[in-house]
Amino acid sequence: MHNLSGFLIPVVFTSALLLSRVAAAGFLDAKTVFQTNAGYDPRIAVAADAVIVHRHGGPFAAELESWQRKGFTIGRMFFADSDAANAYWTGQWDGTPYPQDVERNQAGEVVKCAGVRPYMLPTDGWIRYLEEMTDASLEAGAGAILPEEPLAHVFTGYEESFRELWSQRYGRPWRPQHESDEARYLTAQLKNELYLKLEQRLAERTGAFAGRDVAFVLPIHSLYSNIAAQLVAPLGTSTHLPGIDGYIGQIWTGPVNWALGHYDSPHKSFFASAYVLYDYFTQLTVAGDKKLWLLVDPVEDDPDHTWGEFARWYKHCIAAMLLMDEVDSYEIMPWPDRIFLPGHSTGGGTPAPEEYRVTILAVTQALQEMPLGGRRFLNVWPAGVSAAADAGIGVAIADTLMWQRQKHPMLQGVYSLFLPLLERGIPVSSFVMERAHEAAYMSRFNVIVLSYESFKPADPAMHACLVEWVREGGVLVVLGRDGDALDACTDFWWHRRDSVSALQALLSELGVAASQEGLWPVGDGWVLRNPISPVQFAQPGVAEKTYLPLIHQAVNKAGKGPLHESGSFCMQRGPFVIAHAETKGLRLTGRLVDVFDAELHVKDGVELPPGTSGLYRDVAPLMDANEPAVLHTTHRLVASERRDGVLRLTLRGPAGTPGVARVFVPDGASPRLIATNAQGDTVRVSCRMDNTVLLTFPNDPEGVTIEIR
Repeated sequence: MHNLSGFLIPVVFTSALLLSRVAAAGFLDAKTVFQTNAGYDPRIAVAADAVIVHRHGGPFAAELESWQRKGFTIGRMFFADSDAANAYWTGQWDGTPYPQDVERNQAGEVVKCAGVRPYMLPTDGWIRYLEEMTDASLEAGAGAILPEEPLAHVFTGYEESFRELWSQRYGRPWRPQHESDEARYLTAQLKNELYLKLEQRLAERTGAFAGRDVAFVLPIHSLYSNIAAQLVAPLGTSTHLPGIDGYIGQIWTGPVNWALGHYDSPHKSFFASAYVLYDYFTQLTVAGDKKLWLLVDPVEDDPDHTWGEFARWYKHCIAAMLLMDEVDSYEIMPWPDRIFLPGHSTGGGTPAPEEYRVTILAVTQALQEMPLGGRRFLNVWPAGVSAAADAGIGVAIADTLMWQRQKHPMLQGVYSLFLPLLERGIPVSSFVMERAHEAAYMSRFNVIVLSYESFKPADPAMHACLVEWVREGGVLVVLGRDGDALDACTDFWWHRRDSVSALQALLSELGVAASQEGLWPVGDGWVLRNPISPVQFAQPGVAEKTYLPLIHQAVNKAGKGPLHESGSFCMQRGPFVIAHAETKGLRLTGRLVDVFDAELHVKDGVELPPGTSGLYRDVAPLMDANEPAVLHTTHRLVASERRDGVLRLTLRGPAGTPGVARVFVPDGASPRLIATNAQGDTVRVSCRMDNTVLLTFPNDPEGVTIEIR
């Protein structure tokens, strides 16, 4: 018999690796970061807490040093999945070509990203190449090592090196992934294990560095966008590796749309897809010891989209991201040159329109101030409205979703469990089964929805934890049928337990017959069984008639009902209000700065129609105090103080994009302004008054100080 459980590859670490758990407080303390492959340029010098220099091959020390000289904490990022310098596989690195290590498709063709950099199989040689790159980064002074995108394609596996590794792993001749569903699964499982080994080796190399503490952070893509792009990566299976200090959850408009494109339903939205992706990363780290930065990208590389599309999608991504109130650290953008510098085709030409650049910086300031935690509200905010409680609904998923061959559209059976709930304003999360043994994580869920039609559990221990959770009071909704090609693979662990499928093995442990339907008590909890395929919930009528009643019943059994279908999302985090109207309108009252408005207007109440997102700052307390006050600014407000009748504020920002500040002055008094830069030179400020004051001035990365008398 072959051990086909995932993540069981032997792991050996030196004690030095444990250093990374307390490593690089400077980088791990960074609330906002951005990445660039360029050296310091005042036009892209967004005043984030840290900068990630992304240079794969060739010289990079000068770029690192240029940002360090300006006071930035620095991380070094390089590709873990592809040979961007074309140095390793061609033999430029050590004099030996490695064509056998390049990912190849069924036709034997090299698989490249953007037609320029080949994707690599993580062989021992490729790992040694990246270890050398890690060493060079550490010697150059990097405070963090970030091997980006440790992932592989599941339609490859035809590499000469992979065939040998297959035979070693499974003890039998290689079988191509196109041959059967089992061969596809085994191909993906092995590639997952190989990238786990790569992560382990690079984490060990980073943790063993003598000289100073360095953080080891994995920039990764979401499980759902990986499925859409036919990629496999250690995600849930990486959460228990020692030496990983954190993740960057990489999301931009591309993956959100890729995933949405693999779900066929008349009711679907960009916001809901973004919500699912951002939530997935949150579930990898919440109630754990790893840091998470959520990434938002105001643009993408596809030249066929307009700046108007990017601006609309950006608002939805910001709203979805900020509804993850257990995360308060962000990668504010990758590649700021695509936004602030000329010469790119993005959006129809760069730099981006000035209004959009100002909005991005206003949002960035909000991200810099965003606190942990939040309070949910229903259709009206804030007065007299009860907070909407999160019922703790989870949808069970695992990395094996990427291993199993999915029918087209590939996310039909998964998104169908999320989007009908999000459409109705019901919070729902991924339940990462690789974390099922963590009591603190399991306690977050009251209801878990599970179907094994799209994935199988790699380890029977997952079932033991799930059964124990039910016996202690959880409600498990079990959907779908068994009997697919993977269920029939006799090498899989459930056959060794005398079950014909993973589903039957689970029901047997719960004491429920495979043919039973309905509701049964199990210990202090409940099992709700319906054999309907989740794929059918993509049809609005079926979701309304069958899926929603099941969820309502489960939530009530968990003692968390009634479940409110607001058709919208609204959350307050500190002074900020995050709002999205999905299928029903949303009303906000009070005086609110519209952070998405380039002029930061103060609005007396807001009505959001369905399909729109908003980010606002509640400034009523500041204005009611009837004292001069800064209401909101673009990034970055370094200091603000009021003394002896003078309001003084200092802002830093990238040169070439205006700085903007909205200020309250009591009784409409006409302010007198003095503005200077870091060298003491006078800076010209435009001042426009309505019910408040709008200040506009040339940004300076070294800072502009404005005194208002």
